[in-house]
Amino acid sequence: MKYIIDTDPGIDDAIAILLAIKNNLDVIGFTLASGNIEITKSEKNLKIIQDFLNSNIKMYRGKVINKNNSYAEFAHGKDGLGYAVFPNNNKRKIEKTSAEDFIIKASKKYKDNLTIVCLGPLTNLANAIKKDKNLVKRVKHILIMGSSYNPECENSYIEFNLNVDPIAAETVFNAPFEDIKVVTHEIGIKSFIEKDYIDNLKNSENLISRFVYIISQKYMEFSFEEYKTIGLGTPDPTTIASLIDPNIVKFKPCTVKIISKGKEKGKCYINTCSNSNILVSVDFNLERFRKLFKKTFN
Repeated sequence: MKYIIDTDPGIDDAIAILLAIKNNLDVIGFTLASGNIEITKSEKNLKIIQDFLNSNIKMYRGKVINKNNSYAEFAHGKDGLGYAVFPNNNKRKIEKTSAEDFIIKASKKYKDNLTIVCLGPLTNLANAIKKDKNLVKRVKHILIMGSSYNPECENSYIEFNLNVDPIAAETVFNAPFEDIKVVTHEIGIKSFIEKDYIDNLKNSENLISRFVYIISQKYMEFSFEEYKTIGLGTPDPTTIASLIDPNIVKFKPCTVKIISKGKEKGKCYINTCSNSNILVSVDFNLERFRKLFKKTFN
């Protein structure tokens, strides 16, 4: 299987990308979104991540949708990688082809051997769907980190990724892909890595593991302030982990309703059902996830 990772890196995006490449997922390209941080910072961070990985996977810029500057610096830091500061002199190039055009081109080449993984707002995929109506016939598999599902709570939750561009989210969830899997934000928060383990990565002989330690500090502070989690919340890494080990996340069919206009704009309502092309995460195996994470970063 080939993979496109659509991302707005972001601390947990960065760790998810590291997890994907270190576990040999065949990633053919990165498409960049505006979400956690603005698009130029997304570009800079992805170049930095590729430097640490010593990889040369092609990168494609998406259209900017986050015009209200409602970025998530409160969770990811000013530049998106926590307290880490890197020089802005990376010579890696962003491809001239747009993100949406690359998605369309890859879908024609790889068809049902392609999975599109969306770790940020769904702008790029939605634009590709609108531009090429036959995209949904070629690509079978979509994996999304976003939304929320809690059967014990009737109130909807405005999750960041979907709220940045709810019109795009509505487009994607209404598209007749063969299967759309959704790893919810709360699953990613529950599947956290213990603070002591992350802090011990400071002394690792592995450069990438030390990089994870450095960028995680800000997000661990956010996780504790927001969720009282003593450790690193991992929404995007858990999403990637569900590809590496399908036994980590359990899914059930569901219906999804996105509110894209009016006072409730950005809200998402999910209900499980007996049959649907959309599957939502309902449970996860924390032990298996931590085993994978710690095998990768040690």
